[in-house]
Amino acid sequence: MRILRYCLFFICLLLLWALLISAEDMCCSDNDESSHLLQDLMIVNYWNQRLNERFPVTFNHLLQGGYFSMPSARMGQEGEVGIGYGYVPPYLHYNLRIQLVDFLELTGTYRVFKGVEDPVLTRFGFGDYSDKGANLKLSLFSPEATHYRLPGLAVGLEDFIGTRSFKAWYVVATQVYLKQDLEISLGYGAQRIHKWFGGMTWMPFRRSSFTYLQSLAFALEYDAIPYHDQTIEKHPKGRKKYTHWHLGVKYRLFDSFDFSLAYIRGAKFAFTASTFYNFGCTKGFMPKIHDALPYSAPVNFESLGCLRPSDVMAEEFIYALNQQGFDVSEIWLSDHEGRKVLRFTITNLVYRDEYALRTRLNAVLSSLIPNDIDEVIVTQAVLGLPIQELHYEAAYLRLFRDQEMSRYELDLLTPLGEASYPNLYTSVLLFKKQKEWWNLEITPRTNTLFGSSRGKFKYSLGLTAGINGFLFDDVFYSISLGYYFLSDMQHLSDIDILNPSQIINVRTDVINYYKQRSIMLDEAYVEKFWNWGKGWYTRIAFGYFEIEYGGVTTEWLYYPVNSCWAIGMDFAILKKRDYHNVFGFTDRVRKLDGFKPHYLKFLGSQYFLNLYYDWRCTDLQFKVSIGKFLADDFGVRTEVSRYFPSGLRLGFWYTYTNAHDVINNQTYHDKGVFFSVPLDIFYTKTSRTRWGYGMSAWLRDVGVRASTGLFLYDLINQERQ
Repeated sequence: MRILRYCLFFICLLLLWALLISAEDMCCSDNDESSHLLQDLMIVNYWNQRLNERFPVTFNHLLQGGYFSMPSARMGQEGEVGIGYGYVPPYLHYNLRIQLVDFLELTGTYRVFKGVEDPVLTRFGFGDYSDKGANLKLSLFSPEATHYRLPGLAVGLEDFIGTRSFKAWYVVATQVYLKQDLEISLGYGAQRIHKWFGGMTWMPFRRSSFTYLQSLAFALEYDAIPYHDQTIEKHPKGRKKYTHWHLGVKYRLFDSFDFSLAYIRGAKFAFTASTFYNFGCTKGFMPKIHDALPYSAPVNFESLGCLRPSDVMAEEFIYALNQQGFDVSEIWLSDHEGRKVLRFTITNLVYRDEYALRTRLNAVLSSLIPNDIDEVIVTQAVLGLPIQELHYEAAYLRLFRDQEMSRYELDLLTPLGEASYPNLYTSVLLFKKQKEWWNLEITPRTNTLFGSSRGKFKYSLGLTAGINGFLFDDVFYSISLGYYFLSDMQHLSDIDILNPSQIINVRTDVINYYKQRSIMLDEAYVEKFWNWGKGWYTRIAFGYFEIEYGGVTTEWLYYPVNSCWAIGMDFAILKKRDYHNVFGFTDRVRKLDGFKPHYLKFLGSQYFLNLYYDWRCTDLQFKVSIGKFLADDFGVRTEVSRYFPSGLRLGFWYTYTNAHDVINNQTYHDKGVFFSVPLDIFYTKTSRTRWGYGMSAWLRDVGVRASTGLFLYDLINQERQ
């Protein structure tokens, strides 16, 4: 018995020892797994930081990626827009920067020659002599493409538009050393930038724990501009140079404001201040806290019948869709080949993109569709014009409701199609809303001019009161009355005292309209749209289309659903409005012989063949208009615009016609830039409201195309973005 007890005791000790060893192994295993997991997470975090790490870009006195006077091969991020001011003795700089795509930087500069009078305009109150120009830089290979292992390479043109007094071209390479917080550039140029140049930026505190020191940078550059050459340096006080080297500091505040102070040419201090923001990729300054959440309740799948009459079902859908930002104009119930079809016609009041629209529609339809419905058709309209529709199989909506089908699958099985109309013999109208016959809008009224003889900037500020709506339920009308409260255009001349336009004055005399201090009828026209099916659209309109012209117009367009291209034609007969009579017209137009005016009989006409292409993989849109312009000149107008995820659109146009319009002894062809920005980036809710602005290089009569109402392509394309 004693031996048996010893044996049992020994066995218990062995079991206890085995359990302890096993527990220790398990603890070691858990610790090893935990340590491996933490180590893996640290590695992932390290490489994420490395991949997303971007050495800050500094900008020069022209707001190009660079140092002080010299450029680098680097540039900002796609969608950035910046403005800046610079005191660069003996000049004052006003700059604009647009990063159209990640490899193309565009900047504009307005230079004021401080202390130099304009030989002609200063005596009229223009001030110091000034010059404007545009600069372009194209990145062939960015340093970020290889995560700074290889240098970036860029080519650029300075002052390539305008008087070209500061024209230059260059090639520059830039290497970034992340570990050393250093950037070095070397380039070669011609004309104003003469031969070899270079620069470097060092940010010694970039990794410091002191946040406000991290963006402090020291910059040094070798300036290749031959200031002593009078053909290169236009300002007599800018020709003194004691050294090629410029030295200074740069600082970025709140990742949006840039400041620089530099000692240039061994003679003067230069200062610049600028700000930038990525309007192209922004989701807005404020969260959209007032947007409705996708519909979720109440849910009702009851079939149509005594428990759920069709009119009750219609009211449920109307309420839900209105809450989601859609205006319901019609609801039909059809019997098509033994299938029950529910058809809606809606207007999207809120959302700019198809993804948001489908998200809301999917939620509403899947929550309220009756069990005996086989198909749902949602027709999307704008200003009463049906442009496209979605065909939902009810079975797919039910699978989506039961979470047996994903959002992606439902969208894939519900493609966009051409708009259609219900069969009146097999359909029952459940609801029809009369279109609003009036809607009041109050908007700012602004006009600006740059470079007038009596000052560098002229403006008129006021308000426009607009009424629009529908007559007879399908004819759109728009009436706008405007008044200027503040204006400094009263003493402006409508004749260019340096380069008077020698073709008929169809646009340069618009100054006479801006100078009116009475209430002006900006527009008053009616317009009718038709969708003929299979992508064919037409419109006709007549009335006062703009402050300067009124008449009649017609347009047709072929723009199929899911197509990236469109083609159309428009034709207009226009009369010139009287300066002083709100409702009157004139049958004469001015033409100058030198500076002497005489008047010709005038009945304006314009007609164009319009080609459109939406290059979706690059977010670029092209429009080419070929035809006759208002001043009886024939030619081509080309527009190129870039649209961004935020809704921002930036673009430019160039017009080439056979008109011989001379500016500074050179034939001028109309050109300019424009932008359109969604205002909901400043709101706490989503909105389709936009504000746009465009500006020509010169106010001239060549390549003029009068406004004739709402163009079909613009209306439809906005709904298909």
